[in-house]
Order: sequence, then C-alpha cells, then structure tokens
Amino acid sequence: MDLLSVRVAGSPSAPRRVRLSAEIACDDRPGRAETWWIEVPEERAGALSTTGTPWLAAMLPLAATLGEPLRLRVPVDATLLAGARRILRTWHEWYLERFPEIREVAVEAETLPASSYAGARENAAFFSGGVDSFYMVVTNGDPGRGGGLPPIDRLVTVGGFDVPLAAREELGRLRERLARAAEELGRAFLDVGTNLRETRFREARWGNLAHGCALAAVGLALEPMFASLSVAGTHYDGPVKPWGSHPATDALLSTGATRIFHHACGVARREKTESLVRSPAAMRHLRVCYRSRTADNCGDCHKCYLTMLTLEVAGARCQTLPPAADLRRVARMYVRSNAYIRLYRDLAGHAKAVGRRDVARAIERCLEHSRRLGRWLAAADWLGERRGLWRIARRLRPRLLALAPVREPG
Repeated sequence: MDLLSVRVAGSPSAPRRVRLSAEIACDDRPGRAETWWIEVPEERAGALSTTGTPWLAAMLPLAATLGEPLRLRVPVDATLLAGARRILRTWHEWYLERFPEIREVAVEAETLPASSYAGARENAAFFSGGVDSFYMVVTNGDPGRGGGLPPIDRLVTVGGFDVPLAAREELGRLRERLARAAEELGRAFLDVGTNLRETRFREARWGNLAHGCALAAVGLALEPMFASLSVAGTHYDGPVKPWGSHPATDALLSTGATRIFHHACGVARREKTESLVRSPAAMRHLRVCYRSRTADNCGDCHKCYLTMLTLEVAGARCQTLPPAADLRRVARMYVRSNAYIRLYRDLAGHAKAVGRRDVARAIERCLEHSRRLGRWLAAADWLGERRGLWRIARRLRPRLLALAPVREPG
C-alpha cells in the first residue's frame, strides 16, 4: 500500500474551502490509485500539513486489514512512525483470535526533521455533540473529572463520519447546531469534511480498528495549528476492551509537535449523561444518534432511549429528544449486546434507588423479554442451518423481530 503524493487545492464542490488530498494505491489493485481528502475552510489553508504524517495515521487500519506493507513516498514525523509500528503490533495481539485477518505489516518511510512551529498553537478537541464529547468539554479544567487535558480552545467536528457527505443539507444543519453549541460553551469552532469513509478506508472495521486513526488523521492534517488533540473516551461499562479509539493506541498517534489525549476512559455513561443536566448547551444541542444519519436524533434506537431514560430519571429535559420515553415500549425492546444489557441494568438499579420504580420495572421487563426473544431467535437460527427447515426459519425470524419495537442501532 503506497502513499504516492500529497497536494493542496481548492475544493471542486464547495466554495471558500480547500482540500488536502493524497493519492493512495493498494497492492491488490495495481494501477488504480484513489484520492483521499480532508477539507477545511479556505482561511485555514496555511495550516494544512503537506507531509505524509496525517496519511500515515489514515492508512494504518486499511494496511493492517489488507495485510499490505505501507510505503510512504512523502516523509513523516519520526514520533508517529515509531508509534504506528507499535499500534500495528498492538492490534495484531488484540485481535489474533477474533480477527486473524488484521496483521502487523511493515512501514517504510523517510522521517522529517523535528518540527517547530512559530506562533501560538491551539488545543483542540473532537466534538460530535454526543454524551462523551459534551462531557469532555464541560468537565475541561475540573481537577476531578477533567482527565488532565489541557484547556480546550477549539472544537472540531468532522463531516463524512456519522453524516454522509451526500447529505449536504443535514451536514449544514449539524454544523450550525454544533457551532452554536461551541459558542455557548465558550470555544472556537472548526468544521472539517473528509471522504475517508467513501474510500477503501471503509473496508477496515470502523468500531474495532479505524475511527481513532480517522480522527487523528483529520487533526494531524492541521498539525501546524494544533499543539494537542483530545478524543472523548467511549469505554464505560467495565474493563477497557480493544477498540478503535483506546487510551493505549490514541496516544501513539501523537507526533513530536502534537500530542493526542484520550479522555475519561472508564467513567460510567450514566454518570456522564447526568452531569450534562447542568449544561444548558448540552440540553439544547445534544446529539447521541448515529442511526438517523442526519443532524437529529431518531428518538427510536437504544442510544436515544438510554439517554431519554437516564435524563428522565434525573428529572431533566433535553430539547433534541422526545419529552418522555414510552415505558410500555421500553418493556418490549430487544437488547442483544452485553454492553447495552449492562448499561440498562445499571440504569434500572439507579432508577430504583432514586424512587423511579416505574422506569426500573420497564427496564427489567425489557431485559426479561430480551432473554426470551433471544432464545427464540437462536432457535430460528438453528432451524436455518438445517436442510429442509430453512424456509420455516426465514418466515419465523421477521415475525419474532416484530415483537421488538426498538433494536440496537447500526
């Protein structure tokens, strides 16, 4: 897998924006290079990095997935090069049994002299408007909950990750909402776009492998501008597990000039959500749902329901979510993943402790319903593997799923 070239040019599709582009070629498709790009407002053109550094971060997940060595014809930061090799080794060790296709590959690149950027540089944080990123910003500077991050100057949101580039109107609405939130939080704002998820980059597992590198690539594209980049932690339901954004790997995406921080690993999601009740900006602009693929919350998936129920138990009202969760509907939800089961079980215990037995009862019924439905679905899957019975399974499974009005997002 090769990084062939890097260039900066005006955006062909958006006025007053510029693109940092890279030509990427893969060994399994000789002669078919594709363009990966990161787009920023034109006033930030002078802060774009024309080194191979951001593209090294971007290429790591796909190279590991394809099992192809990385060859970069544009020099890269020496600190990141060393970190990249350690990340590849870590992924291979993590996923050796679960995803054996993820391999440790060689990385070949020349290194740059140590960077020294003139003038003041900012501390930025990635901001999606979700529980994790809002918590990171509202606790910044708090000795107990701030996680030791530097003071955050600017919030960066990335179009093309949760909301696709083709949904221009929705991207515009999302940028406006998050820009207002940043202003209310007293921070500067920057909207960035990228086509990474429309390239072969999408072949790498987004959750397990790729999203931390994607964020780092976007931030390092503006390395001359940023002294640090902060990423909101997503682990909240027990021991820290292998994941695409992880305290052990995010820090390894740092360069000699830009440090990457991972915030609030291990803080319970319920605790994060409850803390946002005291933030008017969060209650006006919170966006937790990636299922909708729009600027809005769908109000009908587990991420939305978990947030609605947590806020209801806390006695709070969020303007971007329905005013109240339908507890009869909650009792019939289907929860499959162990992570969501633990999150709902934790919330049920807390609801009972603070006197919201109606919420606790609805969640307990939901979990019991999920156990029964899960057994029936497992039986349908078993039938589907038996000769002569697969037609029965094909008819049975949709009817079983119809018993679950809310399912996990994705």
